[in-house]
Amino acid sequence: MNLFIFPYQSDNFYTCPDTAIVREKDSCGTFKYWVPDNIETLRAIRFAYVRIDRAGKCIREEYAHRHYKTCGWGVHLSTYDVNEGNTLDSSIFLLDSTPIGENGPYEGFEAFDTALSRASEYMSLRSGDLVLLELEDISAYETEPGRTQTLSCNQISIDIIS
Repeated sequence: MNLFIFPYQSDNFYTCPDTAIVREKDSCGTFKYWVPDNIETLRAIRFAYVRIDRAGKCIREEYAHRHYKTCGWGVHLSTYDVNEGNTLDSSIFLLDSTPIGENGPYEGFEAFDTALSRASEYMSLRSGDLVLLELEDISAYETEPGRTQTLSCNQISIDIIS
């Protein structure tokens, strides 16, 4: 599975592997993120995503809605210390997912149709891939060794452990 990430207010996109997705919570229902030693600042970015259900290449925008039926929200922990286009392992948290229906096109999903069409010009999309649109920065965190900070978003908690 690949993730196609479209940064906020950018026409560019980059891809990353599914090792960036955090899949497990601890026994209290909290996600954990251990900050790599060389990272000084983290920023939390809210995003919306769709899951690709049907493979495609060079998908026209007016047919893009046929390739997804699930959407959701999440948080991406990124850093200013690494160039855009690089994603840290275990830094993407998928919070919710919802089926969006059988018949498209879907009102309000035009940005996904554009993004999916653009990404498919360069790479084939496969079933299970995610297309993420970054929406806004939630906050920034200065990291310091031995410190734990908690990020709360949509009733989900992420412990950021330095």
